[in-house]
Amino acid sequence: MTTFNYSSKSSVKENLTEILIGAALIIVPIVYPFGIRIGATRILGPLPTAILLAIAGLFLLYKAWKKIRQARLLSSKGCVITVDNGRVTYPIIKKGTVDMGTFKVSDMTDLKYNQDDGILIVTLADGNTIKFDVDFFDSLTKLKEFSELIQK
Repeated sequence: MTTFNYSSKSSVKENLTEILIGAALIIVPIVYPFGIRIGATRILGPLPTAILLAIAGLFLLYKAWKKIRQARLLSSKGCVITVDNGRVTYPIIKKGTVDMGTFKVSDMTDLKYNQDDGILIVTLADGNTIKFDVDFFDSLTKLKEFSELIQK
């Protein structure tokens, strides 16, 4: 039986870049209003530019908040992923609660790692997909170790 820690220890620190960029996208157009020009032609004035940047900033803040919320929920439950005799038990977040799900390694049809997002995607024979985020593992090497273990 092998276990992997699946809860982030410093969720705010990991999402600090998204928080700072999101806040900057909201604050900068308010403090220093500017429009977008190409040559002498005005494409967007200061108000539409501020609105678009504020929407983008709010979206980044929402993504960071969601990830922090998930990490805190997982760490409060002390979640671990267990691989035992070809059976994987993993935490699932549903409506603010953490449930445990299981699947057999023999039911896997595909295993992909999206390097841009840092997500390991497991596709099962019934068509379901399970996503494991590298941010919730202790390190990338632990995620790779988990990936190699379930590929056998």
